[in-house]
Amino acid sequence: MATPSTRAEFKTYCLRKLGFPVIEINVDDDQVEDRIDDALSYFQDYHFDGTEKMYMKHQLTAVDINRRWIYAPDAVTFVTGIFPFDNSNASINMFDLRYQLRLNDLYDFTSVSYVSYEITMQHLRTLEMLFSGTPQFRFNRKQNKVFIDIDWTRDVQVGDYIIVECYRALNPSTITLTGTMSYTASSNAVVGFGTKFDQEFLENDFITFNGVDEFQVDKILSPTSLTVRGPMVNTTANVSATISGNSDVFGDRFFKKYATALIKMQWGNNLKKFAGVQLPGGVTLNGKEIYDEAVEELAKLEEEMQIINVLPNEILMG
Repeated sequence: MATPSTRAEFKTYCLRKLGFPVIEINVDDDQVEDRIDDALSYFQDYHFDGTEKMYMKHQLTAVDINRRWIYAPDAVTFVTGIFPFDNSNASINMFDLRYQLRLNDLYDFTSVSYVSYEITMQHLRTLEMLFSGTPQFRFNRKQNKVFIDIDWTRDVQVGDYIIVECYRALNPSTITLTGTMSYTASSNAVVGFGTKFDQEFLENDFITFNGVDEFQVDKILSPTSLTVRGPMVNTTANVSATISGNSDVFGDRFFKKYATALIKMQWGNNLKKFAGVQLPGGVTLNGKEIYDEAVEELAKLEEEMQIINVLPNEILMG
């Protein structure tokens, strides 16, 4: 089973690589779980396959406007931009300059040059940046808040959408939400008690209820309510919800090596406490050598990460 697809298979793979069951690996099960979590956190922070670029939409409420920030779910690791709030990206009408240029000058690309059109568009974009600008924002992933530095009383109003360009950490495991949840067929609404929908979901995620009915999230209305894209056939109470993980992460070459090296370091660190102890048969524990080997392996892997597997430089806030 060289390509694990679940966390249990991944843990077994790492222990087998260290020699189990031929030799005893002196690491507690909780320690193995902790080291896998450490490896996953490092993978999500630095590896180009650990995150996905996406666009998160949020419909403003009166609460958002009063507090002057919007909530970002735990899965959001970086925010790289926010779409402008003006109508520069709206549908073009017949009185728009771009519409007139295309209508009168570019109706036939074979007979005219589009150089002047490109220059004009660049000029318009420059004017847009001078007079409208790009919304400034602040984000820290430990706060789960996107602070937008705008005039909240003039630039936006209740019901407007904010589009956030961001990166989301890939979770390899399937998440199961517990608690009392119900969904209503007539409104495609899902209500949960004690369930933090705004922490677990992003809009357009796919969720499965009771392991059977799969729906795509339409809007997250509050921490305990959301709507899905139907059609919902029945109204059901006391349902469970699951979010499928990206199991291919468990098969990543770097992730497997890094997690195994972390477990090996934990193993050596445990055995270092018994240095020089002679076991029956004349065997002597040498935890320091195992620990040093693991530290060297980790250093090489982290160097490889920075050289090969890190995304190109980009301004990231998070």
